[in-house]
Amino acid sequence: MKKVVIVISLIIVFTILLLYFYDKKISIRLIEYAKIESKRIGIELVSKGVSNEVVKVLDDKDIFSIEKDNNGNIELINYNTKVVNEILSVSAKTVNHNFKKLEKDKKGIISYIPMGITTNNIFLENLGPRVPVKLYLNGNVVTSLKTNVKPYGLNSALVEINIKIEAVLKVLVPLKTEQIKIVNDVPVSIKIVEGNVSSLISSYNQ
Repeated sequence: MKKVVIVISLIIVFTILLLYFYDKKISIRLIEYAKIESKRIGIELVSKGVSNEVVKVLDDKDIFSIEKDNNGNIELINYNTKVVNEILSVSAKTVNHNFKKLEKDKKGIISYIPMGITTNNIFLENLGPRVPVKLYLNGNVVTSLKTNVKPYGLNSALVEINIKIEAVLKVLVPLKTEQIKIVNDVPVSIKIVEGNVSSLISSYNQ
């Protein structure tokens, strides 16, 4: 009788350990796949609509002006602080709106992953129950202006201005939560300006 109890106890313990390690293995694969999908959707949500809102802000406004010396060399790029602040603010609000809309319309769900994906078997990856992947904005959206100045042609400069948008996202699958950081540049202005820019390249390029 004691031997039977010992054998049953060992089987139970072994089964629990097997389920634990198997569940852990599944969770790792599941969350890794969820993070890839979340990053893809997250970049779309971070970029969606930002360019359109920026165009509205820039309507009949200049984001920067150029100062040159007597020889025509570009000495300084002056930003319109009011316009820049408005662009950064509207960009952050747009990104927040996109995530709030996702949370409201789809309860944060961006995808359903079949459990078969965890087998690494091409024939089984679409089988099994589907697990919901949820995505939420975690904290504030950080926006900043990113400038790139480079020579263009014989005596001109190409000035590129982007909005750098950073957001930390929370990825949720059953019994597991991870965080990912999304960084994306959204073009604001590309302009060709006549003048030498050799003295500005190291100062403005980031």
